[in-house]
Amino acid sequence: MTLKPRSAAYIALLVALGSFGPLTMSIYTPVMPSVGHDLAATTDNVKLTLTTYMLGFAVGQLFYGPLSDRYGRRPVLIGGLLFFTAMTFGCSFASSIGDLIALRVLQGLGAASGSVLGRALTRDAYTFQEMPLVMSWISLGQNIAPSLAPTIGGVLGEWASWRATFWFVGGFGTILFLVVAVGLGETNKFRSERIDLGSLLRGSGAMLRDRRFLGHILPLGFAFAMNFGMLAGVPFILQESLGFSPREFGLIVLLSVGGFTLGTFVNNRLIGRVAPVAIIQFSGWFHVAALAGMAALSLSEVVTWWAIIGPHMLLSFGTGMIVANANAGAVGMYPRLAGTASSLAGLAQMGMGAMGTVTVALLTIIGSRYGAMPLVIGLAPFAVATVLSARRLRGGPRAPKLE
Repeated sequence: MTLKPRSAAYIALLVALGSFGPLTMSIYTPVMPSVGHDLAATTDNVKLTLTTYMLGFAVGQLFYGPLSDRYGRRPVLIGGLLFFTAMTFGCSFASSIGDLIALRVLQGLGAASGSVLGRALTRDAYTFQEMPLVMSWISLGQNIAPSLAPTIGGVLGEWASWRATFWFVGGFGTILFLVVAVGLGETNKFRSERIDLGSLLRGSGAMLRDRRFLGHILPLGFAFAMNFGMLAGVPFILQESLGFSPREFGLIVLLSVGGFTLGTFVNNRLIGRVAPVAIIQFSGWFHVAALAGMAALSLSEVVTWWAIIGPHMLLSFGTGMIVANANAGAVGMYPRLAGTASSLAGLAQMGMGAMGTVTVALLTIIGSRYGAMPLVIGLAPFAVATVLSARRLRGGPRAPKLE
């Protein structure tokens, strides 16, 4: 049975495609300390498995969009899902930290297919005016899996081992592959006759010179840098410094992910009443407030779980306000190059997300005796950049481009 665009089943597929990349990342975070113990790896090397996954995810953004603009969404998505599933099961058999790091790069390359093509499939089915609300509801739905994933990962880690998290995700990838192969028809109405590198570079260059396009993807990227930086640092603070188990960590982190969900829900209520660009411009201040609060608590020597999770929840709330509007604005401006625009938006998210994790990993070498301050120092510049880059959206809404 073919999934009809704009149907409930089609939206469910969009949610699932956007979910499995974040799910793969968040289900793994509770078992990161266990990976280090099992593979005799240092904390920094284990954090590198998260960073390399995001680097692979970021690089993958460059290919799937242009390929889908040429060959169509369906065949490119099928290939990406098949590759992702194979690499995920490969991760479960890693015998050393070096093998796991290498496989995580490849897993990220495959996972990028879901987020890139999910955004492109959304643009194929909905108008520019519909996209902010549609993507906001999709973002809200996408939070169900990542919000439950740390709890699932913690339970799997204690019940079986860290490898079980990859078995779970591999099974999810297999189901998605079968659904797309059997039920998804082609949605790209503007397929180009060939992949012209010159045209691709010119199209990408035009987007990157467009201040409003940058005003959408830069705040999005900086927000992801902060959230992924938190994902890299918080598990070790809560488990190794404060003594929480993987299962307990999974339950506690639900609160921070709940902040993203709440932010997305509030955004849904604001769409139609407040311009999406105004929401993006204002939301960055939640990031500034969150890190300022975390710094104040750390300097006051408040050492407890809520001093970390409370600010993390506020930071996630701000990101939830940004994501749907920024994605919709960036991809909606270029309907004929929706795949390429989606690739650039995804590259900003995952590329800057990787920068956030690397920054946190380097600064936490300072030592746990400084509490959350390495997180604050590492992520504060991204918070300021989120606010400043959103200023490119000044001037009010603009009609989508038709080239």
